[in-house]
Amino acid sequence: MAQYEPEELGFIDETSKDKRTTAQHFGRLMKGQCAAKKEVFVHGHRVSGLNLLTVNGMIAVAVIKGSFTTPTYKTFLEEEVVSLVLIYTMLLMYLF
Repeated sequence: MAQYEPEELGFIDETSKDKRTTAQHFGRLMKGQCAAKKEVFVHGHRVSGLNLLTVNGMIAVAVIKGSFTTPTYKTFLEEEVVSLVLIYTMLLMYLF
């Protein structure tokens, strides 16, 4: 990693949210007692997001309804991430 400048590093993160995200499925109690929590069943829509985080902030973001699949993930990489890498490379070649 030492050969890279901080500006050359990027980290991709995926997250998702639906109305069930706040539900907790496990708990802790005294020995011999069972943890239980009653909740209303919620059938909601999932929203997923991908982002590319660099020292300059989030420079590429994709948000979709539902979950990311292999084709949608590849599309994000090809259209957002790779295009930014190419632009950055051409800019460096032009400046130096």
